[in-house]
Amino acid sequence: MYLEKIIGTSTKVAALNVLLNSPERRFLESELAREAGAAVSEINRQMPSIVQTGLVSVERIGKGKLYQINRKHFLVPPLRKLFADLNATYRKAAEKICKAAVSSSKGLEAAILLGSAASGKIRSDVSEAPSDIDMVFIVKNAAGKEALFNSLVSYINGTIASEYGIACYPIVMGREEYLDALAKKERFILNVQNEGVELYGKRPKRFS
Repeated sequence: MYLEKIIGTSTKVAALNVLLNSPERRFLESELAREAGAAVSEINRQMPSIVQTGLVSVERIGKGKLYQINRKHFLVPPLRKLFADLNATYRKAAEKICKAAVSSSKGLEAAILLGSAASGKIRSDVSEAPSDIDMVFIVKNAAGKEALFNSLVSYINGTIASEYGIACYPIVMGREEYLDALAKKERFILNVQNEGVELYGKRPKRFS
C-alpha cells in the first residue's frame, strides 16, 4: 500500500517526525540520522521509498544527500496533525499518572517528566517499538517511596497501559537521596535537573 512506503518502519516514522517539525530545514543524512536516533545506513536505506512518494525531496551535494519535507504534498497536513496528536496523547497520559501520584502521596514534592514526552519529540509510537513515558517522583520522606511506587505501578498497569498502550516505569526517590545524587553529579539526575519538565511541584535544589 501507499502508506507502507511512508510509515512502514520506526526509522521512517522517526525521520518524518524530524522533517515535519523543521519544514524549512534541509538535513544531511548524518544530521537526519542523529536527530532521528537512527543509523546513517538505515536512513539511506529507508528514505528512497518516501522520496518516491514525493513527500520528501532529496538533493545530492557531492557524496552526500540533503533531505527536506515537501510542504506542498497533500499528506503533510494530516501527518503533522498525527505527530502533534501523539505528543499530546503522551503528555495527557503523563499528567494522569502525575494526578494519581498526587492523590496517593501527601508527601510528594515533585513529579518530573523526561525524555521524548517532555521534549515533544515522540518518534516511534506507530511502529513496533513505541516510546515509553519516563517520570521521576520525589517524596519528602523516603519512608513513603515504596507505597507510592506500588500505587503508581498498579495505576499504570491497570489504567494507562490499557487506555493508551504506553509503558511507564516510575522512578520514586526520597528528597535526600535525590540531593545526594545531585551533589555527586550523577548523569541521570543531572539530566532530570536540567532537562526534566515539572508536572507537579518543584525539583529540589542543592543549595536552597
